Amino acid sequence: MRLLVMGTLALAGCGPGPASAPVRLVESRRAGRAILAVVPLGQVRINARVPPAIELRGGSVIRLPRGRISGDSSYFLDPPWQVRPAMPVIHGNLRVSYCRADEALCRSVVLPVRLP
Repeated sequence: MRLLVMGTLALAGCGPGPASAPVRLVESRRAGRAILAVVPLGQVRINARVPPAIELRGGSVIRLPRGRISGDSSYFLDPPWQVRPAMPVIHGNLRVSYCRADEALCRSVVLPVRLP
């Protein structure tokens, strides 16, 4: 029975899909420069000890470590951001560690990214 439950969970996909994602990647401007920012949705806090990162298809990584951080260095107080690199398309996976306000643990999510 235990094996059956584990197999069902594996087939069902336990992570959130893009429609129910806890965060959203947005493009914006800051001091006249194009930036990428990760915006938390609902009662979600983004873990500052593991800043978000976009793993590009070619193997490079864009880290988003900028933004105000809580006094205990645990959470971003503003959406974490980074200057957008000069490339025509950003295509890869966004990895984010986030924490729900009503839980004492953080979760990780991987979301597909494709920005023109």
